[in-house]
Amino acid sequence: MRFLPHDAADELLVTPPCLAGGGDPRWVTVALHQAGGWRYNHTPLSPIVHLVRPDQQAELSLYPDPDEPWWTILHAPTDEQPAWYARFGARIPVEILAAFTDALTEPAPEAAASDPFEILYAARWLEHSDVSASSPDSPVRVERADQGQGSWFVTTSLPGDPDTVIWRAHLGADTPLHLVAAFTSALTDPAPLRRDPLALPFQTRPHLRTAPAPTGPPDGLDPLEQRVQDLAARRRRGAPSLPPRRPQPPPRRTR
Repeated sequence: MRFLPHDAADELLVTPPCLAGGGDPRWVTVALHQAGGWRYNHTPLSPIVHLVRPDQQAELSLYPDPDEPWWTILHAPTDEQPAWYARFGARIPVEILAAFTDALTEPAPEAAASDPFEILYAARWLEHSDVSASSPDSPVRVERADQGQGSWFVTTSLPGDPDTVIWRAHLGADTPLHLVAAFTSALTDPAPLRRDPLALPFQTRPHLRTAPAPTGPPDGLDPLEQRVQDLAARRRRGAPSLPPRRPQPPPRRTR
C-alpha cells in the first residue's frame, strides 16, 4: 500500500529503503560503543557525538549541522593504508550506514574484497560507465572519480527528479575496498525499514510504499540490544567479509 496517514499505524515498514529517512542513530552509535568498545569523547546530553575506536586509529563524529554532512568517519594512516575519510548526509538510513561501520570494526578480510560495482551489477543496477551505476528505480547513483581511482560519490534523489537530493555520501579515494563493498551491498538490500511515520522525510512521502509494522512479543529482547549481542558474538568468533542482511531496527515505544 502507499503512504499511510500518520495516525493509521504506530510504526510502518517502509520501502524503498534509501528514501526512508535517517532512523535512530543509536543503531550505529550504541553498536560501536557497546559491541565494538569505541569510547565516547563528548559532553553528555550534547547533540554532538564523538566516538573513538579502542586503538585510536579511527573516530566517528555525529554533528547535526544542517549545512554539512552529519556523519564523518576519519581513519589515521597505518603501515599498510594511507589515511582516509568518509562522510554521510543526515537522511542516510542508519541501517545502510551501519553496514559500513560494522565492517570498520571487524578485521579486514584476508581475501581480496569484491568489486563494489560488481555487487551493484549483480543486483541488476544499471551500468552507465565503468565508474558509474544507478539503482533500477533510479533514486541512487554510485560514481567513482578519476577513472576509477578516486573518491566514491553516492547520491540519492527523488525518483524522476535528480535535482532534488535526499542524501549524499562521499568516501575518500583511499577508503578500504572491503568497506566500500559492504556499503554498496547494503545499498542493494530491498528489505523494508521500520520507521515512525512522523519521522519520514516530507519530500519522499509520495514515493514510499508502506505497511503497518508488526509488533514483537512484549517479553522479547529489544532489537537494538539483540543487535549489540549479535555483533559482539560475531566478532568473537570471527567476522565474515561482508555483513549479513540487516535485522529490523528497534521499534519505537508504544504510546
